[in-house]
Amino acid sequence: MSIVLPTPDAALAARFAGGDENALATLYRQQYDGLLSAARHVLGDDLVHYRGRVAHKAMLDAWAARDRFQNAIALGAFLEEAVQQEADVQRRKHAALHHRDHGMDSGSHVTVPDIEEAMRQLLAEVHAPAKDHDVAVAEARAVKRAHTKAHVERVGERPKWIPRTIGAAAVFVAIFFFQQWMTRTSEDKAVNRALEGQEVQTLSSGKGQRGTLTLRDGTKATMGSESRLRVPPEFATSQRTVAIEGTATFAVTPDDTPGAKQFAVRAGDLTVTAHGTVFSVRYYPEDSTAYVQVSEGTVSVHDRVRDTKQELKAGEGLRLLPNGTLGPLEGMERDVALAWTRDSIVFDKAPLKMVVPELVRWFGLNAQLADPTIGDRPVSMRVALASSGDATKALTQAANLAITFGKDDRIEFRDASAVPATPAVASRKK
Repeated sequence: MSIVLPTPDAALAARFAGGDENALATLYRQQYDGLLSAARHVLGDDLVHYRGRVAHKAMLDAWAARDRFQNAIALGAFLEEAVQQEADVQRRKHAALHHRDHGMDSGSHVTVPDIEEAMRQLLAEVHAPAKDHDVAVAEARAVKRAHTKAHVERVGERPKWIPRTIGAAAVFVAIFFFQQWMTRTSEDKAVNRALEGQEVQTLSSGKGQRGTLTLRDGTKATMGSESRLRVPPEFATSQRTVAIEGTATFAVTPDDTPGAKQFAVRAGDLTVTAHGTVFSVRYYPEDSTAYVQVSEGTVSVHDRVRDTKQELKAGEGLRLLPNGTLGPLEGMERDVALAWTRDSIVFDKAPLKMVVPELVRWFGLNAQLADPTIGDRPVSMRVALASSGDATKALTQAANLAITFGKDDRIEFRDASAVPATPAVASRKK
């Protein structure tokens, strides 16, 4: 579901990023009603009483991450994402409690504080003394030393036959892992053949198109604009791997059948394997960078070229750069890559020559940048995917552009200072 909060004032956002607590208080007062409304939208009627907790945690997370925010757009986008993530956490907690308590509603007594009480709670937590990390570490080390000592004493009493048994076990383990490696290699080759075969089904979305479809195993795939999803004929029978060029969100249907194949998505060099989860992937070949973001559950991400693996849980993401660098996907970079999943697109100091093709992709515009000399002009903006007119207007304002029309009514973006103004009212003949 889409969450749109008002973009904070630029000066206020700068003070907030600098650690000004007065700015924190002012921003919370300004955003509180919007945060509650956004939380209500995401939580739904059944969990609406938790909206105060969601607003509190979203602002607290923003304060903890304040040094990341280079501008007001980044701060606003972070708050939107934080509301979504905390609402997801509350839903999972409620589901667990609901299951444990056999359907009893344990949260209906939760009250939503007014802004004054919310401010007191927020500032109290901001000023709460930090936990004594050194003491905790010392205690953990003491426990570990005691455990090690006991272990050494037990080892000293082992009978002589144990080393021979350990040696045999090591050989067995080596054989087991070699067999596992051979099996995995064979499976990878089979998946490659299936995805590259002539009978593979290709599901596509054009420029300005988005849509949700249900795969044969019940998994729902929401595809972004200009994307292609390849589904082999063996899908949902002998294997459950698909390939994406573009971007999509997958709500995976778990299969608890013994020996069942796990759902996986290939995006460039990455294979993302789901463990009953919701996650988003973006890989446009011309961008050469792959992105993964997990909303619910966990996934395993395998870089097939460098044979490295990483586990991601809800709220985490990563990106793979063309040079093989694998790193976390956070903050503004995450929002730029996957804001479409919240019905918007975001640019943060992106060159104009990259922004215009993205507008063409997501709105299906017949448009181009008519003046290549201004292609490196930086653009920062966030626009909803609801209106192409709003998008073009936002771009002209953000980059000081004017619109002219070329052949076939093509929209041409030009430097506003190079386009003569059109008189608003023609002179009337007498």
